[in-house]
Amino acid sequence: MSAHSQTMRTPVRMQKRRQQYPLSIMGGHSAPHNAYCLFLMVNITLFLRPAELIPALANLPIYEVLILSSFFLSLDQIKRTLQVPMLKRQPITLCVIGILVAVVLSHASHMYLYGIRTSSIAFFKTLIYYILLVSVIDSPQRLKGLLKTVAITSSVMILLCVIDYSGLHDFEFIKHVSDRDGVSDAGDAIRVFRMRGTGIFQDPNDLSVLIVTTSILCLYFFNDPTASPLRFLWILGLIVLGIGLLYTRSRGGLLTLGIAGMVFVLPKYGKNAAILFALVGMAAVTVLAGRQGNIDLNSGTGQDRILLWREGLMALKSPDLFFGIGQGLYSDLAGLAAHNSYVHAFTELGLFGGTLYIGCFFFAGLGLYRLARFQCSNKGKPIFRNQELERYLPYAAAILAAWCGGMMSLSRCYVVPTYMIVGVSAAFLNLAAASLAKPTPVIYWNKQHLIRLTGVSFGMFIAFFVFVRFFAH
Repeated sequence: MSAHSQTMRTPVRMQKRRQQYPLSIMGGHSAPHNAYCLFLMVNITLFLRPAELIPALANLPIYEVLILSSFFLSLDQIKRTLQVPMLKRQPITLCVIGILVAVVLSHASHMYLYGIRTSSIAFFKTLIYYILLVSVIDSPQRLKGLLKTVAITSSVMILLCVIDYSGLHDFEFIKHVSDRDGVSDAGDAIRVFRMRGTGIFQDPNDLSVLIVTTSILCLYFFNDPTASPLRFLWILGLIVLGIGLLYTRSRGGLLTLGIAGMVFVLPKYGKNAAILFALVGMAAVTVLAGRQGNIDLNSGTGQDRILLWREGLMALKSPDLFFGIGQGLYSDLAGLAAHNSYVHAFTELGLFGGTLYIGCFFFAGLGLYRLARFQCSNKGKPIFRNQELERYLPYAAAILAAWCGGMMSLSRCYVVPTYMIVGVSAAFLNLAAASLAKPTPVIYWNKQHLIRLTGVSFGMFIAFFVFVRFFAH
């Protein structure tokens, strides 16, 4: 009897020992399952817009009801996320909240009260999404579920766009665009027909970055050793996404793909393999991509965008340097958006808001870099107790790099997809920090990191000025 009782007590002791480690570095109780399910539905509506698929639902606030329901069910977890000690453990969240402050100050510095109200409300909706993501995604299983939801729904949306662009079926809610692409030798405007997405992805360049990000997720799930034979369906998804990327005719999309590939290859195979990947990719682009492979900064859309950057940066040679010209006013200044999220943020929010915007990606990249470096120094041995987090690390780095690269040709400083990427990175770092042999925050808000962030932000600001000075004609 004593031997039997001893064997019964041993698993209990092991279970208690395992439970000493929280799933997330943020600690506390897990968010309700209903809140998590509702949040997944929120993300489904972002890609598969019910109001566009079914016109009868056009006047129903489906997204708002779902996100507010999930938000109120997760109030305890949200309160914990917003506590000062937790904000120091996750400086990405502190930067995102700071952007809301920067949005208000960008208009308050000009005494533009209407702008304060409209801009702050608009970004507050995005902030709610981000806070909900980092509060609800508090386990590796939930992170994987969110990633799978995003991968499937975005793939379906892109499939519909490919079908419509190919002429196989005409969806009324999908409208593609004919863009001007320079001038011929005869002086005639050159037009190119480009595929657009639905909802918030109606810019072909925006859609191309989403395609690259979704492709990384499809590859992640295809390589899942625990998946069923149905995982080969992800290959079909990759084929559709590849066709869609070509249909967008986006140069920025191909550059984004190259950046993501190099970052994915670098930690696993070394810098020589990354350089080889870049060279092979450049050769393939030149041969296969047509317009997308013709990247020219001296004419066409490349030069047009550099001129837009110059308009914004020149506006900061004024009292607007610190707080910017005001959120949402770049188009009034230059006629169009900057087509560069970093320049856009610097111009509209000044050095204060631009630094916080860069901080979202700086802290995410710093955390992933430290984990990847630790992984390399461990000589192939696992650094996480959770194997799925270990497997996702290179994909997380590639997704973040793809989005950072895509922001060089897009103005997406305030929209939900950008903060989805930032939020997923923050949630992964929270889980990864708790899964280390010695649970500890990977990044932290302190004086040393603040100095580094300021240096990186100032360096990027000067680099854009120098770049525009040399290439704007």
